[in-house]
Amino acid sequence: MVMGFSENLQNSMEYANTAFKTFGSWFVLILLYAVMFAGTVMLILGMIFLMGSLMMVAAPMISSAADPAMMTGPMMTDPAFGIIASISVFLFILGTIVTIFASIFIYGFMMRVYRGGELALNNWGKMFIEGILALIILFIYMIPYTVVSTITMLGPMDNPAYLIIVAIIIPTILLIISMMVGMMGVIKFAKEESFGAAFHFKELFSIIARIGWLRYLGYMILISLIVSVAELVLLCIPFAGSVLLVAAMPFIVIVTARFFANLYDSAIPAAAE
Repeated sequence: MVMGFSENLQNSMEYANTAFKTFGSWFVLILLYAVMFAGTVMLILGMIFLMGSLMMVAAPMISSAADPAMMTGPMMTDPAFGIIASISVFLFILGTIVTIFASIFIYGFMMRVYRGGELALNNWGKMFIEGILALIILFIYMIPYTVVSTITMLGPMDNPAYLIIVAIIIPTILLIISMMVGMMGVIKFAKEESFGAAFHFKELFSIIARIGWLRYLGYMILISLIVSVAELVLLCIPFAGSVLLVAAMPFIVIVTARFFANLYDSAIPAAAE
């Protein structure tokens, strides 16, 4: 029988509590999240600075087009612009690399949560490889959505019916389905330790059908809301909120990952009958 939401959440929190008492590498895991957080901040700052510097150049160019006498502000030949642009690009590239690198290890750790059993931060090479494969699986599952949403953007966007139905509703439905099947695909990959298992569509659709598409979607929304509220509460704490959020992220991710692994496990016997 498929686990109910309350039972599953309680089970997942008990699993995380047990892990909290026995898992000896919390500091390392928290450090990984801190590195990912720092990388994301650098990435965002790089984008902001780069956009700001480009706007500084674009504004006088637009003004000069209307009235040459209004030509003011820095140009692309200005050394200050070059310095700002270089720093922006450096922050963006470094932030992207750091974020991806930390995310790979975090996803590799999540594979162990999906499998269940005792958690450990060891065999880093395997964890790195599994993290990469998990991200590749999710990327592949997002390809149909990316292609369809890109194609729909080329259509008559000034047509309200086309905009709502074709450009918004259809890509959104495809995104939701891709996320739902992709999640189960990653869990199946983690449990069977086979990349191809993530694309056994007949089995995956059978498992999701047993869970119930609407129930599965409802659970995803509920768990996302709970996590979002918890994160917002922590962020509302002045100064220390961000630090507390980073420290709490391993616990939150373990609970969330275990929740979906339980959902998968509870549908397996019925799906296999």
